[in-house]
Amino acid sequence: MSCLSSALSELYPPKPSFTENDLPDLSSKVYLITGGTSGIGLALAKILYSKNAKVYITSRTDASAEKAAAEIKASVTSGKGEIRYLVIDLSDLSTIAPGVKSFLAQEEVLHTVWFNAGVMNVSKGSVTQQGYELQWGTNVVAHFIMNKLLMPILLSTAQTAPKGSVRVVWVSSDGHIMLSPRGDGIDWQDIGTKKPIGWKGEKGSMTYYGQSKVGNVLLAMELAQRYGNHNIVGVSLNPGHLKTNLQRHSNPIGSTVVSWLMLHDPHLGALTELYAGFSESIGLHNNGAYIIPWGRLGRTRSDIEAGFRDRGTGKKLWDMMEEETKELLFFDD
Repeated sequence: MSCLSSALSELYPPKPSFTENDLPDLSSKVYLITGGTSGIGLALAKILYSKNAKVYITSRTDASAEKAAAEIKASVTSGKGEIRYLVIDLSDLSTIAPGVKSFLAQEEVLHTVWFNAGVMNVSKGSVTQQGYELQWGTNVVAHFIMNKLLMPILLSTAQTAPKGSVRVVWVSSDGHIMLSPRGDGIDWQDIGTKKPIGWKGEKGSMTYYGQSKVGNVLLAMELAQRYGNHNIVGVSLNPGHLKTNLQRHSNPIGSTVVSWLMLHDPHLGALTELYAGFSESIGLHNNGAYIIPWGRLGRTRSDIEAGFRDRGTGKKLWDMMEEETKELLFFDD
């Protein structure tokens, strides 16, 4: 398939082959979705809830979480599903451990986590509370910390769950292919924790966004290598081009035109995430897979693949994240 036909296939995908109708009853199963208060995450939460799962969503505030929970409950007229929430602000890494600690106090199993939340096209020079470029800090670093803190419960769950069913799903984007620097997909000299005073985001917001989405792909592949022998599957995906709050920082006129030409209903993106979380086409045999809309096996860019395979970029990123976040990888008493 040519690059053009591949890109068009992801912009205008064929009909989904895996939907909520292919899911079994999910009673006794526990799932976690970051950013489950709107867009794709909200749509996915509704699907899982309708199948009687216990679903946790994250939110920056109690108010937005309670509003989303009420909408999820109202979407199903009958059933045994549960919806709960954790207050976590991914742009402030200090909120992650308390949120995960709250989850672990309530649950003994976790069957799949979707690292779904993200930001895109932020103002130049935007940073997190800890000084990361905002997209890198939110999309990559925050989810890395969550993954590390959740890994013990995932490992425990995987000991008795069907092989290949416990999964960590990293939501990337085709922006990781189209917008990231050539070579490894990441400029290793420009992802340091602290940005200097007056930093302007010299590469441009969308380049930093693409770089953060490469981070998601690399972490999924590296997780597959580190934990595959423990029966845990790492997956990354492009959910599709969707009408969500991800465009909230974009020019409103441009966003309207783009929405009309190429954006789809968030439910379809939820089906991409559903495929990544449940399809038997994914498992330990192809751990680290990359999924494209609306639920198909795809491939990342050749230089990014080569970087992971030949230059150890997944390990490099993982080790870097562990070193930079080591003070946040524990729970306060």
